[in-house]
Amino acid sequence: MKKSIIQASAVIKSTFESPRGIFLTLVLTSLLSYGFGLIENNSAGAIPLADSTQLSQSQINELPKAIANKILGDASFRSGLPKRELEITQVTSKTFSNPCEFKFGEVCTREYNPIEGWEVVVKVRQDSWTYHVDKSKKQILLDPKVIALQTLPKAIADAILSDASSRSGVGVTDLKITKTTPKTFGNLCQFNFGEVCTQQYDPVEGWEVIVKVKEQSWTYHVNKSTSQIILDPKVNTTKKS
Repeated sequence: MKKSIIQASAVIKSTFESPRGIFLTLVLTSLLSYGFGLIENNSAGAIPLADSTQLSQSQINELPKAIANKILGDASFRSGLPKRELEITQVTSKTFSNPCEFKFGEVCTREYNPIEGWEVVVKVRQDSWTYHVDKSKKQILLDPKVIALQTLPKAIADAILSDASSRSGVGVTDLKITKTTPKTFGNLCQFNFGEVCTQQYDPVEGWEVIVKVKEQSWTYHVNKSTSQIILDPKVNTTKKS
């Protein structure tokens, strides 16, 4: 064993002492130094890049909590489900080219009048509902294709039928809701059936509901909380004995 070690040492010594051995040593040393330099440089540059990318993505997809709560509240109201059973599955920061595009218009002009905001997808049971919301939080719009499939929550239907029964003297079982339309009224004046209203945008979220009372059709406006149930003033509610 001792003899083998001595022989191996002699071979290594002769190799390094030869011109070729010196050359190989220098090449190997150079490559190793260069390789370590690359590793250090790449490691140093990778950390800021990763941080920068993560920060940018966070900023793009950051939906303010107040807006998220409003969207979930709207979805809860329309679906009849509690908020805890709803989930926001996708948030996309978006520049809508114009108000038509923002309002889910299928055929829009190419006018460029941008609205900055988000496109938000909410999971409701097995469905995905798409909302558009602007950064000022003044407009939160649900895709009309989703709205068309929604039904009037039972609590609102019961409140309207009770009011119609009280006004007409007709039993609730003899009344029928024939049409319901989820609606965003431009302002309180429009909600109250005003014929001449200002253009001020102060939206009231709710429903337009038509009830069949005997041979008449009564139109109601009701807000989400059912704190306001307004019957069209043009309706003749005189009770017949």
